Amino acid sequence: MRREWNGRRYGGLGRIAVLAVSLALGLEGCALSMQATPSRPDSLLAQLRLERAVEEHWRFLELSRPELAARADITVTRLPDPTLEQAKWEAQVARGGLAALDEVVIEALTEDSYVTWQVLQWELNAIAGRVAFHWTRLNDLAPGHSVFDQSIEILKAQRIEQAPDAERFTALLRSVSDLAKNVQAEYEERARRNIRLSRPEAMRAIAYLRELIAPSEASPFWLPAEFPHSSDSAWQSQLVRAVEGLIEQQVNPSLDSLATFLERNLDEGADPPGLSRFPGGAGHYATLLRHRSTIDITPADAHAIGVREVTRIAGLADSARRLAGLPANRDSLRRVIATDSTFAVDLQRSIPEAAAQLYERAMKSLDSLFQPAPAMPLAIGVMRRETDLSPLASYEPASAAKVSARYLLNPLQLEARSALVLPGLIIGDLIPGMHRQQATQFENTNLPAFRRLGYHDGFVGGWTLYALDVADSLSGAFAPWERYSLRLRELAAACGLVVDTGINAFGWTRRDALDFLRSNLPWNDADLERDFIVAANESPGAMAAATLGARELRGLRRWAMTELGERFDLAAFHREVLRIGSVPLPILGTHLERWIWEQNNPPAPPAGDARR
Repeated sequence: MRREWNGRRYGGLGRIAVLAVSLALGLEGCALSMQATPSRPDSLLAQLRLERAVEEHWRFLELSRPELAARADITVTRLPDPTLEQAKWEAQVARGGLAALDEVVIEALTEDSYVTWQVLQWELNAIAGRVAFHWTRLNDLAPGHSVFDQSIEILKAQRIEQAPDAERFTALLRSVSDLAKNVQAEYEERARRNIRLSRPEAMRAIAYLRELIAPSEASPFWLPAEFPHSSDSAWQSQLVRAVEGLIEQQVNPSLDSLATFLERNLDEGADPPGLSRFPGGAGHYATLLRHRSTIDITPADAHAIGVREVTRIAGLADSARRLAGLPANRDSLRRVIATDSTFAVDLQRSIPEAAAQLYERAMKSLDSLFQPAPAMPLAIGVMRRETDLSPLASYEPASAAKVSARYLLNPLQLEARSALVLPGLIIGDLIPGMHRQQATQFENTNLPAFRRLGYHDGFVGGWTLYALDVADSLSGAFAPWERYSLRLRELAAACGLVVDTGINAFGWTRRDALDFLRSNLPWNDADLERDFIVAANESPGAMAAATLGARELRGLRRWAMTELGERFDLAAFHREVLRIGSVPLPILGTHLERWIWEQNNPPAPPAGDARR
């Protein structure tokens, strides 16, 4: 019970940014220490009320986030809804959820339940405020993040084992055309408000929509791979014919109509990127930055931190580069990595093998600091149909129906950048980075469903970069060029923070961003454009969150080391951070303060214990 801890709140957190945001979020229980022991009925009632609020929230998410429901292997009957009416409904439900949380006596909760209460309150507050920025939300057509990607994920997750399942699938597929019409109506209204995609964004969206248009069996909206297409069953044959007809007669024409609409309005889009050019865009970006990073920070402060982090990490990367014997000049470095066999990439055959070898080496070298290892299997492969819109790598988490994760590398982009990027990718994205965190969280059945499937950019992205820093500190585990790869990825993330805030808050042009990126990173202009400028446009605040989150995690570690002294154990610190799962960083800070208190105040041995 939290009543067992009567120590201070925020004792050491005044030295890091976690304090300010915790106060700003209004987590009123954070400043309280127990003055009296709650009765058992009080504790049971508080827990019951919290469980009811959590159950209501999950039912709400099944409707508002059907892609989450699909991942949880729950029957899905609708696709995502991008409309203003949906946003208003979500805000209304969230306000009701906050009122229900107010009924919970938090002093009577266990510590883990109190964390759940805090996370739920934080998420409901975010949902309730989202509707205010509906018209400047422009990522419905962002490749990899769009409502159509979410819809494809839902359709691929459907189990079609009998005729009612087939009827549900066709109903979902039929609603894809309605979704396209709704997206078009939303963008027409944005145009009336003089809020339009920039020309480069619109061109990417058009290309993306055109890629989705394909003959039925090649369509991404086709039946799930597990469906027995060759069966002679009458209802199965009927389903195949129905799906063919829906894709050819409804889905493809609706996508074509949406793409044509964007093409007609292409000349109306401005070239300058970023949210700051829109009415209300600056406020929206400031809110997105706080939401994605989960810390209370202004764009100006975040930008300044990014500049300092670029300088700091560039020094570390430069030291690693010199140890690796690589040249400092950008063009010379690119020539070396293009010709030196150390960095050669065999497009199809050796990429998964090289990635798997790095993965196994990281497991052996770093696992003592990140135990226990998740049991979840991981498949590493290459993308089969990479395009200019495809990312360098993609991570597909496990689901209730698919208990393994998948990591796919883009062979064409990897060839262009060379094997120099592989260590940074594998350590950050897989072990001990994102895969370890996400797998550990998913396997923790003590967490409620919304937390098992939760993803906060500041925490998850921050952990990804934090893992790189820890890995580099074990210098004997990696070759000098591999250590340079780790630091190069950290440096890229810090550059992402500067570019993200520069474009969305300070009116940076593409030229401003490219000039900055060229001065710090060795990649060609096309890679820099796609990975940074496009990302800042299509997902504002996301790039900023990783570096800010890693900085907070390092600060929490330093604080714990100071408070615990000789009691500090890095592996134990990591276990606790991973055990709690993805949470807003201020909530992690308040939880770790209690954990530190417990480490400094271990329970007394039972009476009669023979140990002295």
